[in-house]
Order: sequence, then C-alpha cells, then structure tokens
Amino acid sequence: MAKHIKRSKIIRSYDGLDREEKTGGLMFMRVLVILLMIGFIAGCMYMLVNNIIDENKSLSDTDTPSVCYRSYTADESEMLIRFYNASYPLPENYTVNTVQYSDTVAVNSLMIDDLNEMIKAAHDDGVELSVVKCYADQTECDRAFSMLKAEYERSGATLAEAESMARAISPPGNMNEFATGLLITFSDDDSYAFSKTKAYQWLYKNGIEYGFINRYTSDKENITGIKENLTVYRYVGSDNASKMRSFGMCLEEYYDYCSYRQ
Repeated sequence: MAKHIKRSKIIRSYDGLDREEKTGGLMFMRVLVILLMIGFIAGCMYMLVNNIIDENKSLSDTDTPSVCYRSYTADESEMLIRFYNASYPLPENYTVNTVQYSDTVAVNSLMIDDLNEMIKAAHDDGVELSVVKCYADQTECDRAFSMLKAEYERSGATLAEAESMARAISPPGNMNEFATGLLITFSDDDSYAFSKTKAYQWLYKNGIEYGFINRYTSDKENITGIKENLTVYRYVGSDNASKMRSFGMCLEEYYDYCSYRQ
C-alpha cells in the first residue's frame, strides 16, 4: 500500500533545531499573488483599449458630417468655400444660379434646402430667423459701396479714408460675396444688438449643422478685411462648417488649408 507523503521542507529554527514546516499555505499565497497580478494587468489593458476606442470615436464624431450633409460636384464644392476680396476679385463672367426665397430675397440654389430646414428647426425651437438680404448682383453692390463712401466723405473723411472705410463694410461688386448668393443677412439690427438676441445664440450654436458660419468676426478682421458683422453668415455646407468651427478658421484660412491639402 502506497504511503501518502506530505510536501514539506526542513527549516532551521532560531534555537538550532531542525523542524518541518508545511508548504501548502505558502503555495496558496503565491498562487493568490500571481492571480492578483494577472487581474491587475488585465484591468490596465482593458482601460487602455477602452481609452483608445473612445479617442477614435471622438475623432470620428468630429469628422462625421452633420445630418444635413449634402453631396456636391467638384465645381460646387469649390464655389462653397471660395472667397473674394480686393486680391481675389470675382471673375468678369461670374454667374450664379439663384432661386427666390421670398418676394424680395433671392439665394444661391445650393443653400435653399438647408436654409429652409434651418428656418424650420429654429421655429420649432421657438426662434424666428428673418432673412433680410442675400443675393445682390455686382451692380447693386457697387451702388451700395458708392453711397456709403459718399456718406463718409460728407462726414469729413478724405476720399482715400472714405473708400477704405466703405470697403471694410460694403465692398464694391467685384469683391463682394453677396454677389455669390452665399452670403446672407439675418437681421436689420446692428451687430452688437443682434449678438444679444435669441436668434443669434441659436444661429451660433446650430448654424453649422446646416452649413452656415459667421462670416465676419472681430478676431479675423485682419484676415477678412471686413468689420465685424454678426448678422452676416456664409453658407459653406455642413461638412465645411463643422471643420471650420473645429479648426477655429475663417473662410480665407480654411480655403488655403483645403488648397494646401490637395
């Protein structure tokens, strides 16, 4: 009959006598420590993987077009983000396809669907957005510029001063984006008064979802050359608008960014 042999080891005690010590408890402790270490490492790996997934999801959400995303042809995509000023005037043969938004306001056909959806969404939220101005041909823009320049001259400005001040508010037709039908004014109020309204707060928060961005802000005056006017928005499409907001770019900066990437 086989004899059961217990696992043990001989240790030397403090009094010099050899004694037998059972090793079962030590083995249990070693196994427990190993299991705890494995659990700790697994937990760290789980947290690391989850963080990576969350970061990728966050980046994906930033790049994801809004619910109002629309596809455009290459020419239309270029038109949406093209800016015009003294250095880059509108071509002489520039044409735009407009549709009537109201009896007195025409808009670029590229924006009409998103504009209507935005107006409705604002209304559903208890905010009424008024479309005051949009498309104006180059002749009309020239007329507005000349009137404003004359007003500054009557106020005592020199011809050069009057022209510079007028350009910073209402540029001549060949450098005025109202001639594209993509620039739109949402209020008759001045910029400061409009910034205090619910309409402005709603537009600033939700406008990018429908493709509209503040065109002329105070922090970008040195780039746009136009005085701040928070009543004026530019339609660029929802995907572009979201990226511009994320990058903190005005249209000029964003256009250069897109051109550089191509």
